[in-house]
Amino acid sequence: MSKKGRRRIVLIAQCLVNPYCRVHILGQNFPLSKELMSYFMEKRVGVIQYSCPETTAMGLMRNPQGRQQYDNIFFREHCKELLKVPMLMVREFLENKYRLVAFIGLENSPTCGIHWGKHKVNRYQTESPVPVDQPDPDDPVLMGIMAEILAEELAKDGVLVPFLEFPALSDPQSEKRRKFWEDLEKAMMPPEDNA
Repeated sequence: MSKKGRRRIVLIAQCLVNPYCRVHILGQNFPLSKELMSYFMEKRVGVIQYSCPETTAMGLMRNPQGRQQYDNIFFREHCKELLKVPMLMVREFLENKYRLVAFIGLENSPTCGIHWGKHKVNRYQTESPVPVDQPDPDDPVLMGIMAEILAEELAKDGVLVPFLEFPALSDPQSEKRRKFWEDLEKAMMPPEDNA
């Protein structure tokens, strides 16, 4: 394995390292964080996290919301500001021959999710954080606001990496969870091995 193949970093949503950042009524999943961080430490992968945009904009005692509520110019600017230092870190590592292997977001996060599909509407006629029971395959699937902005920032630098979504809501033995670990393992391999 080349030197660059061994020197790897990953960019992840903060709640995957610090579960206290998650919306308080959804609970904190420390076993999930331990599983993910143990994997990276065992594989000798450096972790860069950005500050949680929901926590830094609305505090810890916020209510769960849908993507629709965060999709505004003020929140988008907040996300861009939060990404400045992590993006500088990514650039510095890349400049020094490290390889960014992936971005990892969180399942069903309106900000850091990768596959935000159609969600139920709450009593105020705004999007809720609860996905519809039977999604239409033709419904649009968007990234969370922060993930979308991160993709734009990486694209400006010509950096293409897989955007993976940790299926925190799925059973540890589920097909979704198995596929996540398979995709992450593939992302860890040197690019020449993935050809």
